[in-house]
Amino acid sequence: MARRPLIAATALLAFLAAGHAQAADGRRIALVIGISDYEHLPPTARVDNARSEAADLQRVLEQSGGYSEVRLLTDASATLANLQTALKDQAAAEAGVNDTFLLYFVGEGVGADYGDPRILLYDSDPDALEATSMSIADLDGYIEKYVHCKGYSVVLDAAHEGSLNKLALLGPTGDQWPGKGRSDFVVSAAGPHQAGKPGVFAGAFLDGIAGRADSNSDGTVTASELNNYLVKMVPAASGGAQTPTVVASYDPTLVLAVAPPKVAVVEPTSPTAPTPTPTVAHGRVDKAKFVFQGGTHQTVSCAGAAPVACDPACYVWDVPAGDCTVNMTVGGQDLTGTIAVLYRGAYACGGFEGGLRCSSPPPP
Repeated sequence: MARRPLIAATALLAFLAAGHAQAADGRRIALVIGISDYEHLPPTARVDNARSEAADLQRVLEQSGGYSEVRLLTDASATLANLQTALKDQAAAEAGVNDTFLLYFVGEGVGADYGDPRILLYDSDPDALEATSMSIADLDGYIEKYVHCKGYSVVLDAAHEGSLNKLALLGPTGDQWPGKGRSDFVVSAAGPHQAGKPGVFAGAFLDGIAGRADSNSDGTVTASELNNYLVKMVPAASGGAQTPTVVASYDPTLVLAVAPPKVAVVEPTSPTAPTPTPTVAHGRVDKAKFVFQGGTHQTVSCAGAAPVACDPACYVWDVPAGDCTVNMTVGGQDLTGTIAVLYRGAYACGGFEGGLRCSSPPPP
């Protein structure tokens, strides 16, 4: 069977803030750590669902957050040595100066209530905590020394009920992070002296980073948007028992996630009568990308822009939201269709001739 030609169109609005535009130039990479079972800790210190929450976050970051590299350490792989290696060797090699870095930790912690906040790794020994756990001062030092990127975020879900050798299992809070004025964003699942409820923070964070925190619907989740979402959703879900805490100052425009673009699809089928062109939103679209699979002599023409040849992909830049006419030749026959670019990630099918059919996702 002959392969049917396909046209995919993707429209992207300009980021409204300078930080947004810069984030588009770099990549997002992440290190996600989830520890449910510990080698030297008693069963009472088990963190239910930490391992599965970390795996869920890896999937969300890759599929919905625009992350190109997500490294996952869970249980026995989440040792102190492996965390150090992941930062000083792997993240250091992967992160570039235009990239952003996310570290997410869900597991046990101690010391937040007496001025020495630490996270506990899989092989942390309660009889030798200083040597086998990682203080937030050391964690901050590793990131600053080895991960040279534009901005980073650290998420700490390490405050839980119970105790270890009479030490409360209260790990670092966001306001204890030793910030030094960099473009960092540090948030903890709970506030000082609060024990988080299992799954409450993780559920809100997953939803927020996947797009629900995108309050202005521009397709990005910034640090301020995520913070605003978390401080609203977590207390509501925990009955007011848990309030996320952030570092004293941070870059509110730091982009933590970028939603994948939605796609409008046009394919040849039996000839049909042209359909009416739908009403489109007003405004301008910074760039629209068109990708052709199959056919020849592919061109795109949007309102106010000269026709652009695609072989097999092309962009049109800074055009009014509205109709873009697509053309291609298949088997000596010229096929013509119209894709209405409404706004970022939203499309509608216009008039089609010569045996083309269009389907598109619903507007967000």
